[in-house]
Amino acid sequence: EIIEQSYIPFNIDKTATSDVWSNIYKLVLPNIPEKLFRYRRIDDKGYTIESFKSKTISLCHAGMFPDKYDSYLYIDQDKIHKDLKNALKDALRITLSHITQKSPEIRAEKATKICYYRECGYTDEQIIDKILTDDYVDFCNNIGAAIKKQESRFRNPRNSAKIACFTESVQSKYMWDRYADGYKGFAVEYDFSEYVFSLCAKCDKRDCLDRVHPYLFPIIYSDCRYDATEIVHYYSTLDMSQQTKSQNNIPFPDTLFWIKAFLYKDKETYVYEKEWRFMCCCENRVQENHIELTVKKPTAIYYGTYLPLEQKKKLSLIARSKGIKEYEMYVNNNTASYSLNYREIEND
Repeated sequence: EIIEQSYIPFNIDKTATSDVWSNIYKLVLPNIPEKLFRYRRIDDKGYTIESFKSKTISLCHAGMFPDKYDSYLYIDQDKIHKDLKNALKDALRITLSHITQKSPEIRAEKATKICYYRECGYTDEQIIDKILTDDYVDFCNNIGAAIKKQESRFRNPRNSAKIACFTESVQSKYMWDRYADGYKGFAVEYDFSEYVFSLCAKCDKRDCLDRVHPYLFPIIYSDCRYDATEIVHYYSTLDMSQQTKSQNNIPFPDTLFWIKAFLYKDKETYVYEKEWRFMCCCENRVQENHIELTVKKPTAIYYGTYLPLEQKKKLSLIARSKGIKEYEMYVNNNTASYSLNYREIEND
């Protein structure tokens, strides 16, 4: 409810912005679980093992998620078409009024056409409908293509938002199967109870242009997709030859949208995942599929039941060198329970 009711317009002052964030984090921070887990598969190039070794969290753009409907927005194209048509009608009514008043601001070609229709006996409303049909049909039809183009930017590398996914449970059999390569991967435990600012992994400079403020939020499981109609409508009003919002001189309606858009997931399919999303925006690294952020070292590592021994040894050497606790997953055969358990590996 707080996320849905919170808005930060592009032109809002810093004090008001701070107040909005304060209200959000008053709820979020005390409810961040003491432990959050990230399931990892062993990839061919060893990125996941290297990330564990270097104490970084790898983030990617939403288009790289396994579910291609993740972060899939709802856009009411009928409403956008209707609003644009109404706006055009209002503009034409003003034009008709200017013609009646013989205003010098009227373009000659438009005035000639409207005067001709009036001479033919058309009412003003009939003239408006006729001009919309004759002159603006292509414009309205092109809106659909423009909307599709803007929608796609939320799921490609050009979007500066990069995301890492965590969960509250390390004992989910489905999560091990889906996100840790059928128990052949591993899971990393993090302590976010003292959630702090993070730096780009490329350097340690406080004035680095890649410096980012990551956000950590629980997923909002919903029966409906996030409604991005107003935001996409905003983009349809921009002069796309201008590269920035400031050049268009139109205040962006809600900068929180970039967070809201990635927090909604299908309740029926995913509620069991208990997911939290770690998000950031690196404007200087927009074109990259992955970015790495430095974090506090992991507090523990959990080995999948079928993790290859060679990979397990590599991870274990890293864990031991950094003082990270090690656990292995197993099913207790002394009980009929389906529960997935874990036990600590004692190091000599």
